[in-house]
Parts: sequence; structure tokens; C-alpha cells
Amino acid sequence: MKPVIREYITKEIASGRRSTPIDYDTSLLVQDILDSLSLVKLVMFLESNFSIAVRPEELVPENFSTINAICAYIMSKKGTPNTGKLS
Repeated sequence: MKPVIREYITKEIASGRRSTPIDYDTSLLVQDILDSLSLVKLVMFLESNFSIAVRPEELVPENFSTINAICAYIMSKKGTPNTGKLS
């Protein structure tokens, strides 16, 4: 899951705007990788690829701050325990 999300963010959102790799703990908001438009694109990608529905009240920084946070959010939506092994 993490590699898929990182590849999407790297190729579709941060392409041409960032020269350093995005780690799983890179702050996507503080580093200006995600803005309002790219967050909408990311949500559409997540809903399509991970069969989840993101409710408006779930669009909070805690759920989208890092790739690790996004994966934990997806796992919680799917009802899967977060064991820390989100590959």
C-alpha cells in the first residue's frame, strides 16, 4: 500500500515540483506537496484504488499529513488493525 501511494504522489502530484524523494514520514502538508486541489486528486485515487469512501469530515490533516498517516487512515476505514506493518 505504501509504495503505491508514494508512487502516485511522486508521479501525479509532486512531479516537477520536488527533487528529493518522498519518504513515508515526509510531511505532505508542511512541505507543500499537498494543497487543496491535489488533496482532491489524492482522495479520488484512494477511493478508486482502495475501495473506500472518504467523508468530508475525515478530510483533516491528521489523516493526510504523511504516507504513513494515509495508510493508517485507509486501514481504519477497512476495519483492519494497524499493526505498523503497512507495506
